[in-house]
Amino acid sequence: MPPGRGAVLDPAAFGVEHFSVPGVLDSRAEQHGSRVMMAIAGTPITFAQMRDRSCAAAHILRDLGVERGETVALFTGTCPEWVYFWLGAARIGAVSAAVNAASKGEFLSHALDLSRAALVLTDTDRQPRLADIADDVATLRTTLVQDGSLIEALAAAPVTPPDVQPAGPHDIGALFFTSGTTGPSKAVATTWHYLFTAAATVASSWELGAGDTLWTAMPLFHLSAAPTVLAPMLVGGTSVLASTFHPGRVWDEMRDCGAVGFAGAGAMVSMLWNLPPDPRDAELGIRFISAAPIAADMYREIEQRYRCRIVTMYGLTEAFPIAYKSVSEAGTPGTAGQVNPAFDVQIVDGHGQPLPIGMVGEIACRARTSHAMSEGYVVSVPAGVTAVPGLDVRPHPEWFRTGDLGTLDEDGNLSFVDRAKDSLRRRGENVSSVEVEQTVMGHPAIAEAAAVGIPSDLGEDDILVVVTLNDGATVDFAELLDFCSTRMPYFCVPRYLEAIEEIPKNVIGRVRKDVLRNRGLGADAWDREAHGYVLSR
Repeated sequence: MPPGRGAVLDPAAFGVEHFSVPGVLDSRAEQHGSRVMMAIAGTPITFAQMRDRSCAAAHILRDLGVERGETVALFTGTCPEWVYFWLGAARIGAVSAAVNAASKGEFLSHALDLSRAALVLTDTDRQPRLADIADDVATLRTTLVQDGSLIEALAAAPVTPPDVQPAGPHDIGALFFTSGTTGPSKAVATTWHYLFTAAATVASSWELGAGDTLWTAMPLFHLSAAPTVLAPMLVGGTSVLASTFHPGRVWDEMRDCGAVGFAGAGAMVSMLWNLPPDPRDAELGIRFISAAPIAADMYREIEQRYRCRIVTMYGLTEAFPIAYKSVSEAGTPGTAGQVNPAFDVQIVDGHGQPLPIGMVGEIACRARTSHAMSEGYVVSVPAGVTAVPGLDVRPHPEWFRTGDLGTLDEDGNLSFVDRAKDSLRRRGENVSSVEVEQTVMGHPAIAEAAAVGIPSDLGEDDILVVVTLNDGATVDFAELLDFCSTRMPYFCVPRYLEAIEEIPKNVIGRVRKDVLRNRGLGADAWDREAHGYVLSR
């Protein structure tokens, strides 16, 4: 059983010298070599195999000229190679960039350019997307494709640790991307200490022990998915990562692997809840369902139906988890749980001043020790400048303001209320409204566009884009969706489209998205689902 609150920042509590890939994985491979560490997309991998294949991946990267501090971008679906090269990059001191697997066009080039990717691991499905924009990424030298030849290369490469200095606990280990609330997505720089302490906290909340199995379908490129790999690694457990989320298959898959818990997004739980009741629901044998947000009125009903405990958390890519509840805690429905002891948390007003208990304001946090949250944002390289070595990271201020609204109660429970800005969340995916708008406005008929969230029946958001047209222009909404779907990830493609005369703005010309959200769907809003529009992924 992992240590409880307050002790998870100490590597010694997990029997390891320090939080690094060699420090943790190699120790566990010695202890539990033949135990399955991960079953990913149907492929079981033992602790010893993960150690060996991450070393093999490290040798391949070295042979291709990847140096310490350079960036390896991971742009594939859920597959074993994603993890091999993530952990392998750490063995040579390289940085991984976890690129959304649905990216294409400017979304993809922005991520690769910002992360200064020297090498990209991709797969045959995504290789054409990469080829379309590769010439726009000045730092890109090499592409690796996840295919039969790469599998053969991994099998032939040495499995001893490379004779180079690996990434240490306080070195930047990976870049994860935000949704981009006020502009293009940001690259968040995370150290291995942060990633492992986040995983340790999650393992504590799940009360996950050696030999326990976790099931998840969270995409690997989300920071919240990192603990699904690292938490079982820390405690000697097993993680089962499904390549896709199919609600009708989840419970059978969990029965088959003997999982003690489910980790996913709140929308996934809504989909599972909407399945017809089954007498076997109460016989799953699971201890927890870990997801957020969970509606307060469903919270206890879910626990009763599946005879388990709900585990909720709140956090962001920059700081995770800021609050959580554990399996053994009853919890307060509607809250994320109590504040993580690794953080100080305040609810502040628009001037950054603390508000009284119970009042709604912006959630702000600071880490109580160094490297317990992300290091900051990668600074983009000016246009036309290519000879900039390594990554330039702008540190967070002492008090990090999340941009989310929330409350703290007298018991220290943190509740998320709403997003203070304009970020959208669609089926577990963070979406930059700015990037959606920029793509829509690339259509020749569109003058302006504004994207806002419309509450979805499954929780989170459906996306509404309101547009104004250029003089004399007309638009066919199905054709506009065709235009969008070839230029943005599928989850960014709006469900609703509406043409209006004028987009509301304030006196300095900024779009009043609060007005659009309160207005909701107009009488002339076009719903792609109602019109039978089939979205291609």
